Amino acid sequence: MFAALPRIALAVIAAPLLSLTACNFSFSAGGPDYDKLEKSISDELKGTYSSITPNAPTVTCPRDQVDLKSGDKFICDADVDGEKVRVEVTVKDDEGNVNFSTLDIVYDLPSTEELLATEIESEMGFPVTVTCGTGLKIVPIGDSFDCTAADQNSVEKTVEVTAVEVGKDNWRIVD
Repeated sequence: MFAALPRIALAVIAAPLLSLTACNFSFSAGGPDYDKLEKSISDELKGTYSSITPNAPTVTCPRDQVDLKSGDKFICDADVDGEKVRVEVTVKDDEGNVNFSTLDIVYDLPSTEELLATEIESEMGFPVTVTCGTGLKIVPIGDSFDCTAADQNSVEKTVEVTAVEVGKDNWRIVD
């Protein structure tokens, strides 16, 4: 039954990507206020991932740069229920304003299974069961992971999910 339609479709199957968010990252005589930046990122992620976890992510930024200037970038790590999500921080100006965005997409695998099953059923015209695993999966933007779809005759096919950006995750049946 899976013989047809090895096509790409769009599905919203991930927790929202933290988009560019501005915050003021204070510079002082002692250097940047990393505590304030980490709290700002954590607060933003807590709202973003509230459907996945009730816990505020712990964020850790490298503290080795003291003389940051406009255009400088560095990566902070956020712990989302034991999984590492990378957050890129870009210094906007010499007054301490920054933007930050996630470099990874967080997939809640049980929710992903449900949404993929709905999408595949809609495309194929028959019910399927999708298995992706348990828990959370962190996928760098541009990377892929596999799930398995099975029809009512137990015919299984691999479904490749590519993390493009939230709302634009591509999936395709690859075999």
